[in-house]
Amino acid sequence: MLRASAYLALVLALMHLAALVSLIPLPIHLWYKLALATLIAMSVCIAIHRHALLLAATSIRELILKADGTVETLRNDGSRIDARVTRQSTVLPYLIVMLLELPGQRRLNSLVILSDSLPAEERRVLRTWLRWKLT
Repeated sequence: MLRASAYLALVLALMHLAALVSLIPLPIHLWYKLALATLIAMSVCIAIHRHALLLAATSIRELILKADGTVETLRNDGSRIDARVTRQSTVLPYLIVMLLELPGQRRLNSLVILSDSLPAEERRVLRTWLRWKLT
């Protein structure tokens, strides 16, 4: 069972803040800067809501690892979807980025798991499973 990640929320907020600060020296009209700042503010709200706090209907709350290398995802809206983990997924001791191929969708769905998103033992099992399935 995945849980909300304060670390991910902090990282997302800091990255978006850096994007806002980078607007200051740009030699463009103030109205363009305000429009871009509004888009960045909307982006941080959506990203934190969906990826860090896991409050969106499409946020993945639970993963069930299967022997055939697929995962069954349980979303907040109650839907269960089988997904394939792509080889572009990243597995590090402190960070897991799973890129999931969902049936009927052309783009990949990302699932970012930091150390506060899962208990240590479940994170270890997931890292081991991913390394075994992705090689």
